[in-house]
Amino acid sequence: MNAPAQRAGTLLIDAGNTRVKFGWRNDDATSAQAVPRTSLQVAFRHEEVPEALLPWLDEAGLRPRAALGSNVAGDDSERTIASLLARNGCAVDWIRAGRRLLGVTNGYRHPERLGADRWLSLVGIWNRWRRQAAPGAAAPVHVLAHFGTATTVDTLDGSGRFVGGLILPGRDLMRQSLAAGTAGLPRANGQVAPFPDNTGDAIMSGVAAAQAGAVARQWLAARERFRQEPLLVASGGAWSAIAGEVAHLMRAAGSTRQVLVVDNPVLDGLACLAESGLAPSS
Repeated sequence: MNAPAQRAGTLLIDAGNTRVKFGWRNDDATSAQAVPRTSLQVAFRHEEVPEALLPWLDEAGLRPRAALGSNVAGDDSERTIASLLARNGCAVDWIRAGRRLLGVTNGYRHPERLGADRWLSLVGIWNRWRRQAAPGAAAPVHVLAHFGTATTVDTLDGSGRFVGGLILPGRDLMRQSLAAGTAGLPRANGQVAPFPDNTGDAIMSGVAAAQAGAVARQWLAARERFRQEPLLVASGGAWSAIAGEVAHLMRAAGSTRQVLVVDNPVLDGLACLAESGLAPSS
C-alpha cells in the first residue's frame, strides 16, 4: 500500500479532563469556510496518547509545521504531547486566556484564570457567527453550554464580551457522586422520564434536570439582562443525553430559536487563531 501524500499544516490540540482531541488545519485552507478547519479529527484518552499520536499522524499523512493547544489536564499532559511532537521537529504553543482575542473580550475578574478551553470556545463560536452573518447584521447574545467531564455555561454579549458563566459537575460526575456518597444508590443507567418510577430512572432524570436547569437559568438571566432572546450553543459528548430535557425547558421559557450544536468549539477557536497569523501571545 502506498503511503499517503504528506500534508503540511497546523495541529490543533484540545487536552480535556478525560480525552485529548486533535484537529488539523491545512496550510492551504481557505478562509471562506464557516470555521477554518478540516473535518479531520481524532480523540484519544490521555493514557493512549504516547502510543497513538505519532502513528495517527503518519497514517493520515500529516506533517505538522506548528501546533496550537488548549490544556486543562495539567502539566504532565503538556509535557507528553510536546515531547512527542518534538520528535517531528514541531513545537507546541499552549494558549492561555488573555484580555482580548479575535473580537472577543474577556470580562473575567482575573482574565488569566479563565480556563483555556472556555476562552477558546468563546473565540470559536463568536468567529463562527461573524463568518456566517450577513453584512451589518447585529450579533446575538450567545449562551454556550458545554457538556463534558464538567459542564460549563458561558455568556457572550452582542459585542463579543464574555460576561461570566457557570461551572458544575458533568453528567457522569453527578452519577458517580451519588454512587460514591450514598450506601444504597447505584451508578445509574436509567432513562430520563417525567415521573420516574424506579431508582435508575430517578437518578438519570434528576441529573438531566440539574444540567438543563443550569442552562435555562443562564439563558433566562441573559434574556433579562440584554433584552433579547439569546442564541443557545451546545457542545460536548454528554449533550445528546441532555438535549431533550434542555429542549423542554427552552420551550417552557418561550425560546423560539433552534439550538446550535457545535462539535468542538475549542478546536474552532484554535483554527481561527492559526488562520489569523497572530502570535500566540497576542
